[in-house]
Amino acid sequence: MTGFEIASGAVGREAEHVSTHGADYQAALQRLWERGNGVSSWGDDGLFGGFAAAYAECTQVSLMALLGVSGEIAGTGEGLSATARNTSTAETAIAEDVGRISWA
Repeated sequence: MTGFEIASGAVGREAEHVSTHGADYQAALQRLWERGNGVSSWGDDGLFGGFAAAYAECTQVSLMALLGVSGEIAGTGEGLSATARNTSTAETAIAEDVGRISWA
């Protein structure tokens, strides 16, 4: 024994939690995308053009970074689900193999 064990049931439950958090995060991020960069609400008459352009670019870069975080959350949930499935499948296969061993 290595002392390393995976509780596939617990991992599966936590995978569902992470996936739920990922979906919530994605929904919040979608609302930010829909809102846009917010510059149009300033009522700028052109005096702040340079500042507004920089602000819009920063907003775009920030949203792209958050999209990357969203992908990591989703990937983590999927990875945990796969780990739970693979562990369960391996445990079942091992139990079947042990059952076929003749100790006589």
